[in-house]
Amino acid sequence: MSPKFGFFKRKTFDYTKNKKSDTRFSEAVTHDDLLKILEKKKKDIEKDLSTELEPIRDSALACMDRLRKAADELEEKDLKVDSPQFESLINTSKNILVTSIKKDSLIESSEIISYEDAVKFKNNLELLINRFGQVGDSHNRILNEFMHRQINKLKSEFDNLSSLLKEVTKIFSDKETEIDRCNVCMEDLILFKEKLSEIKDKQDRLAELTEEKLTNDKNIETGKKEYEDFKESEEFLNTTDMLEKINAKKNEMVTFEKNMINTVSNLSRPITKFSYQASKDTQARLATMLDKPLEIFNDSHQYLQLFNELKKQIVKKSIQIKDPDKTIYQIDEIVNSLPSLSINLKNLEEELIKLESAVNPKNMGHLEDMKSKIEKYEKYRSENISKIEETRNRIIELYSSVDLLKKKIEENVGQITNTTYSIVKPEPNF
Repeated sequence: MSPKFGFFKRKTFDYTKNKKSDTRFSEAVTHDDLLKILEKKKKDIEKDLSTELEPIRDSALACMDRLRKAADELEEKDLKVDSPQFESLINTSKNILVTSIKKDSLIESSEIISYEDAVKFKNNLELLINRFGQVGDSHNRILNEFMHRQINKLKSEFDNLSSLLKEVTKIFSDKETEIDRCNVCMEDLILFKEKLSEIKDKQDRLAELTEEKLTNDKNIETGKKEYEDFKESEEFLNTTDMLEKINAKKNEMVTFEKNMINTVSNLSRPITKFSYQASKDTQARLATMLDKPLEIFNDSHQYLQLFNELKKQIVKKSIQIKDPDKTIYQIDEIVNSLPSLSINLKNLEEELIKLESAVNPKNMGHLEDMKSKIEKYEKYRSENISKIEETRNRIIELYSSVDLLKKKIEENVGQITNTTYSIVKPEPNF
């Protein structure tokens, strides 16, 4: 803040950096070496900053010495005031100005060795000027009105401090721009290194997946050969022949059951009407007769009685149906055929048991095991191929990103160091 009595006049300057054409040469480096080069360049820039600020600091200290001497003179000088009522106010303003000048200047302790020291010096110089500005703003009317000649003696030193701050600001603007460019490049190099590390990890993973695929392919090929060899063996062919006979016998059982269902279903209407007037136990047996007619042979005597009772109800006309004679004929036909049907069913069941007992279950189990293993390896192969494709695509994506980042870094480093570097990177391998 500039005091209104004219100690400081702050202006905004537009500094344009001169650009010179540089002769550059190409040099191949690793990303780690380039990072060290940038770190050194950044330190050199910070060192240059400290070096350029040292004479400004000396000038600022010399300026403060002159201001303190002038303040001592002002402190000892008795001000002549025409109006006694203003004497106290004028002396107070004078004492505040003198105290502000003689107070610790802040910059005396700002020895500039490191970048942090440079920042501290700049901040302290700004604080010092702002402090003077605040005093000027609070007491500008009194100081300009009653101490005009004394203030003029101090003005040139205050202007010198303002000019020094402008120099410091310009130097910082230039150097911090260079430092920021170094920082950006170093961050890009760290990202570059991370991407290269990820590429290596992905390539290692791709090698593992490729090896897994070869193993899977070999397992599938071996499994299929063993499977086919076993299917062509005499032992399995005998088992296959037996299985075909078993399937044929099961088909006979299915046909037998269908015939029974069709035969009994002809009586579905009279059976349903019969169930309306029957007990719950009889209703359950009638339902079994319609839905699971093979169970009739588990208790033929009981179901024969049930058919005869059904016939009796029809003869007595307790059950009203359209063609009772036909129904009675169908009932007699079922009842008369039950003994022979029972024998046929028993023979089918015994023959099926005999055939199944002749089959070696280990052979079938072994065949199923081999088939399951082949299916498992084929599933692994499918998953493996997807992972290989995904990993390869990621590597391609990373290489593309690395190439763009490499170009960006090389261009920026060239501008910073005036040297053309070429970053060494691994060749694509996927």
